[in-house]
Amino acid sequence: MKSSLLIIALTSMPLWADSVICTNQNGILNGAYVVTLTGTAGSPVWNGNTGPVATMAKFVFDGVGNIQLPSSTIVGANPPLNVTPPFTLTGSYTVNRDCTGSLTLNFSPNPNGHYNFIISPDGRQITMISTDKGDVLIATGTRIYY
Repeated sequence: MKSSLLIIALTSMPLWADSVICTNQNGILNGAYVVTLTGTAGSPVWNGNTGPVATMAKFVFDGVGNIQLPSSTIVGANPPLNVTPPFTLTGSYTVNRDCTGSLTLNFSPNPNGHYNFIISPDGRQITMISTDKGDVLIATGTRIYY
């Protein structure tokens, strides 16, 4: 009997995990988030700045698939870099029903930056990973206001 209950419990766990749904999809990401990114830069997105990097930024999602970064600070090691760009970055995102998604940041004239993410079903937390070849970057964000 105990082994039957264990088997039922173990086979039910993936069903529970897969039942998370972001019903509002793109609308779940709406408002401003403080996002920190750390890791190693190595893709062309970074325009020759390679090695350890840390970034703090405000991401503003509009709920329909567009994003702006009106403020950010970037610190890198090779070459030494400490930049607060005097411009706003833009991009786009897509949220899937299972609360996963993708995000593209426009770094023109450099190549765009690409990330996959998972968002909490309530939209308060987001975790991202870079998908650009050469980058080993992870980011987390918390919504600070709508």
